Amino acid sequence: MLSLNILRTQAKINLRTVVALLTMAAVSTTMVLIIVNMASEQAENNEVSAHLMALMALSLIGFIWAQHKADTIVSVEVERILHEFRLSLFDKVGKASPETLDTVGEGPIQAAMTQEMQTISNTLPMLMNGIQQLVLILFVSLYLAYLSLFAFAMIGVLAALAVTIHVYRIKKVNIAIREAAEDEGKLFGGLSDLLHGFKEVKMNNLRRDALLLHLHERSERTRDTKAEIKQQWSRETASVQLAFYCMMAAMVFIVPIFTSDYHDVAVQTTTATLFLFGPIGSTIMTLPSFNDTEAALAKITSLKEQLSAELSKQDEKAATADSLTQPVGSDTATTTPLARIDAITMKDVRFTYPGPTGGFSVGPLNATFRKGEITFITGGNGAGKSTMISLLTGLRAFDSGEIRVNGEVLRPSQFQDYRDQFASVLSGYHLFDELYGIDPIDTDQVNDFLRLLEISDKVTLDGNKFSTTSLSQGQRKRLALVSALLEDKSVLVLDEWAADQDPHFRSVFYEKLLPMLRDQGKTLICVTHDDRWFDVADRIYHVRDGQFDEANA
Repeated sequence: MLSLNILRTQAKINLRTVVALLTMAAVSTTMVLIIVNMASEQAENNEVSAHLMALMALSLIGFIWAQHKADTIVSVEVERILHEFRLSLFDKVGKASPETLDTVGEGPIQAAMTQEMQTISNTLPMLMNGIQQLVLILFVSLYLAYLSLFAFAMIGVLAALAVTIHVYRIKKVNIAIREAAEDEGKLFGGLSDLLHGFKEVKMNNLRRDALLLHLHERSERTRDTKAEIKQQWSRETASVQLAFYCMMAAMVFIVPIFTSDYHDVAVQTTTATLFLFGPIGSTIMTLPSFNDTEAALAKITSLKEQLSAELSKQDEKAATADSLTQPVGSDTATTTPLARIDAITMKDVRFTYPGPTGGFSVGPLNATFRKGEITFITGGNGAGKSTMISLLTGLRAFDSGEIRVNGEVLRPSQFQDYRDQFASVLSGYHLFDELYGIDPIDTDQVNDFLRLLEISDKVTLDGNKFSTTSLSQGQRKRLALVSALLEDKSVLVLDEWAADQDPHFRSVFYEKLLPMLRDQGKTLICVTHDDRWFDVADRIYHVRDGQFDEANA
């Protein structure tokens, strides 16, 4: 069982202490039952015992303290373990290459971080409560056996039968719940199409009607499935209550037939039986939570193992490549830090996207990018420009060839140091509203860049965050460029940055901004189709079918 195994191996608390506290809570609750029965006998004789009142108060205090202490310890420890899970996943995702993330998939990672961890956070403490209820059932059953062995046996048989039937039937309910969750997920997917594709839906009446019909059908199926689940739960609840009432009936109608002295303890055994209903019901209701916890932990564990396996492959590939580029006589345990980049050279770089029959390939790529120069990368859609940029920036590991920095071969162990010298606004970029990794932040410089990029009337700096990112696509790209410029890296890479800008700001970008950055000694690499401003570039590379077929200086 994953849940108990994780608590045993990863918990930093003493589980024996938790078990002792749960046992104390169960014993205290059982003492309350015993004291109530003893006080009831005295009440029949018009007697009230101060001693029993003190024992009752002590038992209640013991129960409240032990229960609260155990719940607090377990809840805090569960959240700590989940925190460690999140940090581990964050670390693995941060180290992963694009190929690794493509293999694992974005969906499972998001589900693990949100849905699965929320499930564990809600259900794992309930399992501890279920354990306490089991201990309570044990002690109350021993007390019931002390009162009447036959009553104890009768209750045991009926309870075992009821639990077996309930567990069998609850499996069908769980299957229906999973089907409902799947239907609801598809329904939300259609809703996402409606919201994200609002313009396309609005522009095509047939598309709108077809999509709405699809949503109606999904919604009806979700409605019917969930309504059936509620009916099944209602039947199960009624069945459990009926089983409890049958136990009570057995205590007062069946047990007296087979025992001669039962009348002496009839009230006590009936009270004990009533007392068992709550713990048994709680234990039964814990079973679905246990299944949910096990399923969520299995998904998270599987994801961690998959990420670890992919990262191991990634590291092995990097280590092999690093050994091949290791200078003769140098220490393999050390990595020489890179100096500020003055020149980058791609030499016979090749890369092929993985696929069953071989994917799209680029290369051999041969190009040079120098400090204080503007280099344009041109080419048609699908020619391989973005792939070339991902290879140049070290986002993807190439299959063969080499990259030289300032004339020295770049080793795989130096790639993070290499990437750290790039600032970029790539295709499919993500605009952060907060300036991560820029410390200290020069407010005056931020305002200068906002004015330079003509968005100072739209955005201001609020602490280390931008006041808004709800801008047009062109303005969002300008804001992304502000963030890139604030990094003050030696190399700036822009992929189709000017494509969403108006004619006025395109001229500002090509005629003012790029020359200004070149004069600052930056290496500027821009993917562009704007042939009107090709004369601004110091060097132009044209990409065709994954290769540079011409180079104009």
